[in-house]
This record gives sequence, structure tokens and C-alpha cells, in this order.
Amino acid sequence: MINNVLNTDGFYFCTDFDLTHTLQRLANTSPDFQEMSLLERADQRFVWNGNLLRELAGQPELHRFALPVIHGFIVMKPCRINGKIFEWILISRRSCFRAGVRYYVRGIDSEGHAANFVETEQIVLYEGAKASFVQTRGSMPFYWSQRPNLKYKPKPVISKTMNHMDGFQRHFDSQLLIYGKQTVLNLVNQKGSEKPLEEEFAKMSSAIAFHEMSPSTDCQISRFPSCRGPSPHMMFFSLSSCWISWVIHTLSLGKSQICFFSQ
Repeated sequence: MINNVLNTDGFYFCTDFDLTHTLQRLANTSPDFQEMSLLERADQRFVWNGNLLRELAGQPELHRFALPVIHGFIVMKPCRINGKIFEWILISRRSCFRAGVRYYVRGIDSEGHAANFVETEQIVLYEGAKASFVQTRGSMPFYWSQRPNLKYKPKPVISKTMNHMDGFQRHFDSQLLIYGKQTVLNLVNQKGSEKPLEEEFAKMSSAIAFHEMSPSTDCQISRFPSCRGPSPHMMFFSLSSCWISWVIHTLSLGKSQICFFSQ
């Protein structure tokens, strides 16, 4: 089991930079926050070794050895556009709350955590300036399931007993607290088996401005190569700038290596 976990791709840690926070959040922190250890100030949503670090939390002398590990994807590449050279960095952080495989984990939990929530940050470094663009995705924020059966694509089932609005409100309260003003894109298919999900979301989000994106039309018009069909999730966007520098390591079988410009 241990080898299985250590052989899993996508685990990262850093000794001198907080990978659990975006540059946007770090740009708005206090000097006291900056003085905290990586363990103390980590965003617990993205700390996948939190249980292992819990016993070290009360021992400050060991905090420099207690490094939060995130799960996701990181790539750093030099780019050139119109003769301008800049560094492009992509960091995806997968939440450890309500994570799971496709179909088995959908919707939200009682705390408003959306299934398979991912925060993706694009960073551009150019002549000392650093810009950060953040987007998040997650399962439709109400109680529903899509358990596998003999069908190729099981039908989603919306709970008839749970208080959807309570979980929905918790989810967006958290989003607004962490990310501030956002634009919501509903990528659920507006027909077929996903139509009930779209209708339920529209009913609960009547007070929130959102754009319904049709994968069959909008993606073709915009020529987005990454849009290959309907997907029951949402995305949120925000934008700001900040400053920082760091070295990133990958985690594999207990060994670390500097990971730059990976494919």
C-alpha cells in the first residue's frame, strides 16, 4: 500500500515556498503570516499529508521538517511571443476534501465541499513582474449521485431528501470568502441525461449571474481544443498580480528532484 501511494504521480512539495496558496492570496497576507512556517500557514484544502503532519504541529522545533504535500500538476516553461521572453507556470491543486474517482464521488458534502475540486493557477513572470490568473472547478454544488451500473453513462440522480440550498449556500459562501468576485461558467449539458442537473443549478442560482456554455457550439466557435464534450462541473475565475520566486520538487518513492520545464 505504501509503495502504491509513493508511486502515484502528481505529488509535490517545496522547501521555501507555500505551494498550497496562490500568489494572489500570498500578496494579501500580513508580515506575521509570512513569518509562519509552511506547516502553520498551509491551506488545509490542499495538504494531502495533513494526517501525517498533525503530530508535528505542536512541536515548533520540527516545523522546518514538516512540509505540506499537494496533489495535482506543476509545469514551468520559458516562452517567447513577439520577441518577448517570459516564464509561464501552471499549478493545479487538487482538494483533499471529497476527492474520489469518476462516478463514485459527485455533488457536495454537508460542509459544501464540491467533489473533485481543483484550483488551477497560471503565472506569468516577465522582467520582474509577476501576474497570477486563477480558476477553479468542481462538481455541481448540490446533492446528487451517478453510481456506475451496466450502462455506458449512468443517469445522474438528484437527492430528494437533502437540503440542497443549505449545501449550495455553504459552497458559494466559501468561494466568495476565498476568491472574492467570480464569474461562473456552467458546463453541464442542457439536454439529455444532464438536463436535470442544469435545471436544478439554474433554479438555485437565480441570484447569481452565470453563463451557460454549450460544449457543442461555444467550444467550436472559440476553437478550444480542450473541449471534447459535456462535463458536469463549474469553473470560477479571478485575476491579480503579485511577486515571489521558488524551487519546486517532485515526490516519488521518497526521493526528491528539481522539476523544471517538464512535459
